[in-house]
Amino acid sequence: MGRREVGSIDIEPPPFGGGIAILERQPDIVSADPQPARLERAPRVAAARTVADPTRLSPVTDSDTLSLTGLLVEELWNLSPDEDIIGWAPGELDETLVRTGVRKRKVIAIGALGLVALLVGWRALTWDDANTAASIEAVTLASADLVSRVSQVAAPAQDLSDGTVDDPLAASTALGSLDETARSLFSVAGDMPDDVELAPVREQAINQAGGALDLGTTLAESISYASAVHLITRPIELPTETDIDGLGGVTETVSGWVSEFTNGVNSLPGNDLTDTHRDGMADLAASLPDWQASYLDALRARDPERAAGHIAELETQITFVRDSWNDAAASIGDWAGEYIDLLAVPLVVNR
Repeated sequence: MGRREVGSIDIEPPPFGGGIAILERQPDIVSADPQPARLERAPRVAAARTVADPTRLSPVTDSDTLSLTGLLVEELWNLSPDEDIIGWAPGELDETLVRTGVRKRKVIAIGALGLVALLVGWRALTWDDANTAASIEAVTLASADLVSRVSQVAAPAQDLSDGTVDDPLAASTALGSLDETARSLFSVAGDMPDDVELAPVREQAINQAGGALDLGTTLAESISYASAVHLITRPIELPTETDIDGLGGVTETVSGWVSEFTNGVNSLPGNDLTDTHRDGMADLAASLPDWQASYLDALRARDPERAAGHIAELETQITFVRDSWNDAAASIGDWAGEYIDLLAVPLVVNR
């Protein structure tokens, strides 16, 4: 390459690797700067190029254990104070190092998730076992409590067989306790875990509770029915003859009794075991207005024989409904006794 002249300055290409030689033309003197001058921005450009090299990472120790962010922070830390950070940019990391780090983190994450799943599964199993044991104990206790309440209604059921109950208040208290205990067993059975092995136990508990409710409801209605029948069929004393002054009083007495009997029949509680008898009571109530008119006519006519016949007719009908109720009550008592024997067996759970 040769020397070129630009204006009054000659520029000579420097040797390979050196700077640019600048020769100033002087009259009769040509001198060369022994230290080749550099362009003014050369140092900054060189530094910038040095810093901007994305592949020049300082070696680090145990880099496999560092995160990607840690490596980049360390690269920034290793920059010399003379290097400019403005042109720095993160470079590409070794692909093997990146894959190794990612693989290790995946293994750790999967291991952690597996451990969590194992702990959750173990906790669920232990909780299910504890919950199952607690449910079985609760059902067993509720069943035993129900059996004791069932035995307490045996006495009222036996009294009912005779047509009436001697102590309605005590019977009502016993039946109330039975109802409460049966509903409690229903609730406990419903809270049992959804376990195939426990399904028979749940079904037995529900059947026992349902049977107790059926027993209590039937006995309560039958006892109320018996009390009402006993009240409205009580004997009534009627005269076979009276004068005009006494006829008004007898009329008021008979009218009051007929009204009370009719209202009592209409308010009788009903169930499958009492419906037949109730129908007979309703038939009698429907015939009473005609009977009342015939009886009062006999009194006005001062016909004691005919009046006595009407009185005997009423007594016969009342006796019939009372006796027919005694037969129905005996059947209800027998049914209740058999049902009590079935329900008086506590649940036994073998697991």
